[in-house]
Amino acid sequence: PASLYAPSALVLTIGHGDSAATVTPQRAVTLSCAPTPSGTHPAAALACAELRAAGGPDALAPRDDVLCTKLYDPVVVTADGVWQGKRVSYQRTFANQCVKDAYTSDVFAF
Repeated sequence: PASLYAPSALVLTIGHGDSAATVTPQRAVTLSCAPTPSGTHPAAALACAELRAAGGPDALAPRDDVLCTKLYDPVVVTADGVWQGKRVSYQRTFANQCVKDAYTSDVFAF
């Protein structure tokens, strides 16, 4: 085999709006986690560690120590690519930036 590591390479985006289908991403980065963290993500090692601990983008869960207002200012995040050898197409709309940060403190912090 060419590598002992299952590929993990994602394109992550963030935008403001109600749906990934109608929102133009405002920021995008690349993140590769195998064999070592790399890409244009500003904190690739932390983001990879958070994804590994959760088991991938679709398994990210909120932290218990964060309180957010009920202000509705939707933030849409996406992750497309391959995670541990499996195709991933993840999208989620959060009520506001605080709620997004409670779920993804490092992965979507760019």
